Amino acid sequence: MRAVSVCLILFLVTAHMSVAKILTKCQLLQELKKHNVAKNDLATWVCIAQHESSLNTAAKGGPNTDRSYDNGIFQINDRYWCRENGVGGSCNINCADLRKSNLANDIKCALKIRKSQGFKAWITYSKYCTKASLPRC
Repeated sequence: MRAVSVCLILFLVTAHMSVAKILTKCQLLQELKKHNVAKNDLATWVCIAQHESSLNTAAKGGPNTDRSYDNGIFQINDRYWCRENGVGGSCNINCADLRKSNLANDIKCALKIRKSQGFKAWITYSKYCTKASLPRC
């Protein structure tokens, strides 16, 4: 019985750890390239993620002054773009999916936000990322 309990605990810890991770700039750069993000924008995306979430895929910021929360590596807001309960928002996604290690949904939603509002949708863009440069990888 004790061995089963230990195995279950180890499984749960391992499963939880695989849900999120902190990336290096180079790892994020590779993910962005894998998802065909425009070359001209790569440095900006890496910079935004670094300053928004410290490259942490599980980051959850807030509550903001409007009681909303920001989710994932790009800190995508649940007021407009995702829903915490169920699927929804303009990106038609559950916010928890933005806090997982798979970045496909994060990148897709971030590109949608950029298309709609530009990089200025992220406060960190004007403050830190207008002259971002690619990391050496």
